[in-house]
Amino acid sequence: MTIALIIVIIYMFSLLFVSWWSTKRQKEGGSNSFLFADQMLNKWLIAVMIAGLAVGGASTIGVAQKAYTGGMSAGWYDAAWAAGALFSGIFLAQKIRNSTFKTVNEMWGRVFGEGFRTLSVIIQFCILLVIVALQIVAGGAVLTALLPQYFTMPIALIVSAAMFLLIAVVGGLWAASLSNIINMIVIYVGIILGVIAAIKGFGGLASINAALPAGISGDGSHWYNLFSGMGYAVVLAWFVTMILQASPNATIIQTTIAAKNPKEARSGVILAAIMMIPAGFISAMFGIIAAAKFPGLANSALALPSVVTAAIPPVIAGFLLSGLWAADVSTATGLMVSLGTMGTKDIVVKYFAKNMSDKKQLVLSRWLIVLCAIAAYILATKVTSVLSALMAALTMFAPYAILMTAMFVFPKTVKKSSAWMTFIVGGIFFILSQFFVKSLAIAHQPIYTVFIVSIVTFILCAVFDKKPAPVNNLYKKDEELAEKAS
Repeated sequence: MTIALIIVIIYMFSLLFVSWWSTKRQKEGGSNSFLFADQMLNKWLIAVMIAGLAVGGASTIGVAQKAYTGGMSAGWYDAAWAAGALFSGIFLAQKIRNSTFKTVNEMWGRVFGEGFRTLSVIIQFCILLVIVALQIVAGGAVLTALLPQYFTMPIALIVSAAMFLLIAVVGGLWAASLSNIINMIVIYVGIILGVIAAIKGFGGLASINAALPAGISGDGSHWYNLFSGMGYAVVLAWFVTMILQASPNATIIQTTIAAKNPKEARSGVILAAIMMIPAGFISAMFGIIAAAKFPGLANSALALPSVVTAAIPPVIAGFLLSGLWAADVSTATGLMVSLGTMGTKDIVVKYFAKNMSDKKQLVLSRWLIVLCAIAAYILATKVTSVLSALMAALTMFAPYAILMTAMFVFPKTVKKSSAWMTFIVGGIFFILSQFFVKSLAIAHQPIYTVFIVSIVTFILCAVFDKKPAPVNNLYKKDEELAEKAS
């Protein structure tokens, strides 16, 4: 058994122990403890929970893959995520914690009606399930690429899915947040030690720089340029997409609601943004090293694994492997808890069993997490290009973000027609620019088109629709809403 494998096994058992120990912190023992951590998360637990959500496979291996041709500018991907978290922290977190809704879809229902809530449930549930599947694929790829003597891809997918499931189903949000303390430490220790060891192993930075090819710039000038490699249009598209998808993100909202108080919620989300930024640029360095020492890779996704297997000592490789896998664990566990919350609160309790006891909701949440893990695993075994196409649906968070920002920051501009009109128009232009009339995509990025038409539609509704939406419902208790409905 190799040193790297031993370190990975120790890491796995540490996560399982934390998940079990987290059950001791659950005061009430019901669904509120499991899904919302008794609303007792401090700013540091909020920070690692949200930072862990962001720093996944795309933020490490994916960034290294892009940096293999695009250089250091690929690191902006994580900074874009941080910008989204910063926007949510500054403008929305305190107001979300002051509200009385429990899920993002309940929020939509209170303001825009049950029809829009139902649509949102379907879309968000599908998107989150796909993202979990992608984390299983990424986790499997890490294990098979760096420990091929122990893991085939089918076995690695099962191990990844099982670990995600166990952490989420045993301890819920408490487990996900506490385990992310370990995950974030392991991620940063792994990638920092890894990149230092790789530079040393390949003869120093001067040796690496001397071996870099001319690449896409023709003269090699793009490798350390912060923009030219990926291009301004792509980097800006990342920022627009991430700012728009962060605010209505179900896991971010659930974690914000689970905060001790509004102040902790705001501080935690802002701290998360700070934690995210370095990971992208450190990961990009692996791609640059691979470009110098392994030119012409048939699959650029092998950029980081190639560096690890060739130049990094076993102990450091073990930490790096654990860190890369931790990036997937930290993302997937929070998403799986959100899927359990959505399935329980937004689907079963809302439409089929309004009077379900809290104890039964807890049991149901756990079973739904199990079912979602199985479904995500099945998705993960399918063609990954299909999953990549579905990931484009993140662009559809643009209308959600516009609506949500308006509700909390400019509530008087929100009208009854705002949600449906903004979402329908944005959806039509997304489908057209993504699949049928690609020339509609500004700078080849559908997010620009969807964002512009969505915000124009929202403004038109604000001007011409004279019927205000009941935004105050966000702060009313369930009893008040029930009395109003009757």
